[in-house]
Amino acid sequence: MPGPQAFPRDERLTRKRDFEAAFKTGRKGVGSTFICYVVRRESQGRKFGFAVSRKVGTAVVRNRVKRYLREFYRTHRARIDEDTLIVVVARPAAAKASFDQCAKAMRRLLGEVEVLHG
Repeated sequence: MPGPQAFPRDERLTRKRDFEAAFKTGRKGVGSTFICYVVRRESQGRKFGFAVSRKVGTAVVRNRVKRYLREFYRTHRARIDEDTLIVVVARPAAAKASFDQCAKAMRRLLGEVEVLHG
């Protein structure tokens, strides 16, 4: 979706080393549905990445969880702090969660690690 609500390529987290840095040095928030790692980096901009393993379910289920995470980020990115790198790891409970349940879990986790405001 183009425009201010898009999920632009420069805000996607794609490099393995960025994921590893988040796992090693990031602030961690744990929930029953997701685990969230947050790293603050000056002048890097806002970045978002996620990992959904085969433990979550079949390809159809994993793709749905990824769509939910992208949609959450797309609609909440204006409320997320700048210069923040976020990595979300889906847990098997995410397979049975609706979009509303996923969004609620993400809002709680990002609020817990003090990244989401408003």
